Amino acid sequence: MDQRDDDNRLDQTYRLLALCARAQGHPAMYEELGRQLEGFSAWDDLPAQAELHGMAPLLWHHIQQAGLSIPAKTAQMLKGLYLRSRIYNDIYTQVLLEIMSLFEHAGIRAQVLKGLALAYEYYPDPALRPFNDIDLLLKRDDVLPALDLLADAGFQIASPHATFGLIPKELKVDAPLRDGIRAHIELHHYDERQRSKRDNALDTEFMGFDLPSHSLLIRDCVIHVPASTDTLNYLLRHLVRHLFEGTPAKPMQLKWVADIVSLVERHANTWDWGYLHKNDKALIRRLEVFYSFMPMPEFIAGMIPIRSVSLPSGFNRYPEGWPQQKIQKWKEIGLLRFLRKSFTPPSVWWLCLYYGINERSAFWYGHIIHPLQTLKAMTWTLFQRTMKRRK
Repeated sequence: MDQRDDDNRLDQTYRLLALCARAQGHPAMYEELGRQLEGFSAWDDLPAQAELHGMAPLLWHHIQQAGLSIPAKTAQMLKGLYLRSRIYNDIYTQVLLEIMSLFEHAGIRAQVLKGLALAYEYYPDPALRPFNDIDLLLKRDDVLPALDLLADAGFQIASPHATFGLIPKELKVDAPLRDGIRAHIELHHYDERQRSKRDNALDTEFMGFDLPSHSLLIRDCVIHVPASTDTLNYLLRHLVRHLFEGTPAKPMQLKWVADIVSLVERHANTWDWGYLHKNDKALIRRLEVFYSFMPMPEFIAGMIPIRSVSLPSGFNRYPEGWPQQKIQKWKEIGLLRFLRKSFTPPSVWWLCLYYGINERSAFWYGHIIHPLQTLKAMTWTLFQRTMKRRK
């Protein structure tokens, strides 16, 4: 089997998963799902690719909701991945509620980010949204007391290594085993002094949670989650950060697209789209890309001011040089080839999503803006490596 056959199977699979990247299905989507399944042939690859993108439970759900049939072996594997997700979801929920109880009694307010909060707030069944950890956002002054509290409760904690007096923005904690599963927790905070490791710019990943949080009820317990617009902006920053280093083996996961689309559609009738269209062009352009591979439900078709655009070229194609490949790779493939790969313009699909632009701007960004940003980030990386060697 040659490379073209591999690429064709991957394209088939990605298009199918991208179509299903939403919490709630609708008639037009299910009609398109039926059409795609009729001509689908990459059944052996589908479960692994669905798992890679965090989409296996959601794909299984949409196929069931549409009343469509697929090969029995594939169906069995997708259902098994859904059931596994449900088990993990139950364990992680128990851990989250335990942590929230500990924090509440100590007067610590944490906001739950991403996976678990989204699973309960936007998905009809929380098990449809897999996740690998519990992400909690704390105030800077609450980080060390929270670590002490969790350590006293039996959680495993790696001692934070402060750099220039700054606590790392991401601290990993492991819960005690429950039914053979160890839940992973990440504590985050924002410090205006933090700099990005990539290019030494201001690190904005956890900046901007300025609006009042709201409460979410899980099993009769209250947790706190960011305001919907703060969540949207954070999800987009998270997606872009991972897209920069994404590869076919470690891609921008389509479950993140499902999160964004589901959040947008839930709040579409309450947001000021005139303001967003004028002041957040990047959001509008990224939504245009998302809806280029899935039909928009009728109830928001005239509500969200986005154009109907064709699928950008280079769909699911990632850059091939740095940072997808480590700098040391040049020793294997040669310096000139490594630099050529690193400064070759990425696909239009990648550029539109990463920079939040339309296709008309892709040439300019691909040949001027992105090479300059790559050069800046690569130079900073080399500088850091040199300084570490001198130490």
